[in-house]
Amino acid sequence: MMQLEKNQLKTAFILLRCNKANHDDCRKIRDALLKEFPNVRKANTTNAKIRGERWCVAATALVEASDEKNFEKSLWKLETNAARPIGVSNLHLVLDNQ
Repeated sequence: MMQLEKNQLKTAFILLRCNKANHDDCRKIRDALLKEFPNVRKANTTNAKIRGERWCVAATALVEASDEKNFEKSLWKLETNAARPIGVSNLHLVLDNQ
């Protein structure tokens, strides 16, 4: 009997808002996201407004389905490495269940 392995990797869609007061240049938090999380495949700065909420970084990543909660907790702790670190003030993570 042949067993099929269930695909453990899921595509994650990430919307992130940094804790800067002015969001005119959010490249530093985007760069920190790419550096700290090798499973993040693509990240862009954005000025998207969804249901009244502004977001400054949009990204995609590959995440193990069993590790979704740990990945989200780690994203909340993301900070830039600077004298005045920039962190995360809001986060929205969606996993594709296909």
